[in-house]
Amino acid sequence: MAKVKTISTLIPTFNREVYLKKAIQSCLNQTVDHEIIVCNHGGTDGTDKMISEFEGKIKYIKRNKDYGPHFCWLEGVMEASGEYINLLYDDDWIEPKFIEECMKYFDNSDVGFVFSSANIYHDSEKKITASDQNTFLPRSGIYSISKYEFFFLKYIMSPTSFIIKKKDMIDCLFQGRLPFSKYTYKGVGPDRLMILMCLLRYKKFGYVSESLSFYRSHAGSITIDSRTDNKKGHMINKSYEEVLKYYYSLKYGRYFSFFQTKYIIHLRYRFNLFLHKMLNR
Repeated sequence: MAKVKTISTLIPTFNREVYLKKAIQSCLNQTVDHEIIVCNHGGTDGTDKMISEFEGKIKYIKRNKDYGPHFCWLEGVMEASGEYINLLYDDDWIEPKFIEECMKYFDNSDVGFVFSSANIYHDSEKKITASDQNTFLPRSGIYSISKYEFFFLKYIMSPTSFIIKKKDMIDCLFQGRLPFSKYTYKGVGPDRLMILMCLLRYKKFGYVSESLSFYRSHAGSITIDSRTDNKKGHMINKSYEEVLKYYYSLKYGRYFSFFQTKYIIHLRYRFNLFLHKMLNR
């Protein structure tokens, strides 16, 4: 088995013992060796006992106080030894060849991040559907960020399916609550900002068309919560709005008003959508 020393998988967790074991096992099933870190801030379920089954195979970080998802992620990534990070949510999982296939594209120095197609597993119905991110790129390969920027602005994708550089994740998380001083909900915001900030730093990204990551949709997940609770849905939408506003302030200047930013987002999206259709006729 090939050995990769430069990647760490970080699994932040909070009271999800029932799902966490599958996430960990999916990491252990990878075709390449890599570091696995589970970071648990304030969990009170049976996670500690379950984790003991993996003693010697993973690194486990436990804090008795819940400092929130942001700081849980930050502590985990600061403990990581890998140059690259996969942030795997504790209710998701990855297929055995996920890391091996994604890491191939980092041989190109212009590539800043890589992601795979993903499927959604619906707990209540016991069925699998394709995620939106599977539909836009025609095949595996390396793509220009300038050409496909609109793809990342339109679709909200979980970091479960991404591998990014450790330094980029740290830079994002060290911004603390900024620019999320008003709206924040269960880590929503920084997850997307990590990806968008990479758009500003690199020329290209890698894509694996095979669905090698799985998002779990279940009662209690952020996605389901936002559909059934209007207040939570509002907080999530506002968090993502602020991420986009911040992204464009970095790209076009810090002194754009909120309305100017939304107008730019609309124009940029419409132009890129037109360009994509023309180039793919």
